[in-house]
Amino acid sequence: MQKVTTPVKAGDFGENGRPAHASFYAFAGRFICVESDDPDSASIFRRHFSGWHVSPRGEALGLVPDATIVVRSGVTPPTPPPGLERFETAGGGLCHTDGRTYLFESDGSAVRVRGESPRVVEVWVGQGAAARRRAALARLVFDASMTALRRCGLFELHAAGVVEPETGEGFLFVGPSGSGKSTLATHLASAGWQYLSDDALILHASGEGVEALALRRQFAVTEPTVATGVLGGFEDRLTEPAPFDPLKRRFEPQELFPDRFAESCLPRAVFFPVITGETESGARRLSQAETMRGLIRMCPWACYDKPSAGEHLGVLAKLARQAAGHELRAGTDLLGDAAYVSAFVRERARGEGT
Repeated sequence: MQKVTTPVKAGDFGENGRPAHASFYAFAGRFICVESDDPDSASIFRRHFSGWHVSPRGEALGLVPDATIVVRSGVTPPTPPPGLERFETAGGGLCHTDGRTYLFESDGSAVRVRGESPRVVEVWVGQGAAARRRAALARLVFDASMTALRRCGLFELHAAGVVEPETGEGFLFVGPSGSGKSTLATHLASAGWQYLSDDALILHASGEGVEALALRRQFAVTEPTVATGVLGGFEDRLTEPAPFDPLKRRFEPQELFPDRFAESCLPRAVFFPVITGETESGARRLSQAETMRGLIRMCPWACYDKPSAGEHLGVLAKLARQAAGHELRAGTDLLGDAAYVSAFVRERARGEGT
């Protein structure tokens, strides 16, 4: 998304209904407005958005947002009304819902979207030490932003995305943290493939089919991946592990793989990798139903977020029909030899080998 900050009168949301700060961002043809009552709250979203492939809008006059995120700090979050269904969310938070209104609570902060205002996402930033940790703020921004994007027909997928250089076809590697997505994406980019992201993509239905869009800018790799030498002597470009992700070090892929970034792709193959620790890797072609089940496991909000669930499930079903699914048992032979990884993935996508 690109950003413009429109200062209005200082203070809280006043009688004119206008916030003290409003920033507009664009992504996939949608416009998101972040409204806040103080500059510190606005900077939380601005800082995290800078790490995503979202574009600040330089001119917001007359622009009508597709969704609005309203950020408040120094205000006590609302108490969940009694009788709501409750379940745990990623990172140890709680979600309370009646199927139309959703209230997320985590580390003293909260996110709410109401059934009567589905395109307005309200955020309360907690004031305690736990709420101000980098990991807690990152989760807060992600939860609020993904809730807003789902109301715009854009759906997050925990996956790496790359583009095969010979055919231009998109390949996705879908799985939880630690499944090998970043390792595979880094090896393939090193072998000449274009890349979208190593970890976070957005799906949406286009005229040509389901399109995958890049979200996160940086790559994050483990020390074993660095030790393979796949970074080609650029290890000094790596950052130190972040407190909220202590097992991985980050780097800017455009510095290592210039001119290989792709904003989007049409996926034709979806791999579900699992690191086995065995010496040889293997793959198995999945049925359409198995592919759909794998996608739903990685997209729980396709079932939990009922206002957007129908469209969300429809996009996943189209993707399962559009792209061939594969179970990938990733062994140690997929570490260190980018050319071998490229050939292996290409052949398995074509149905060659096992």
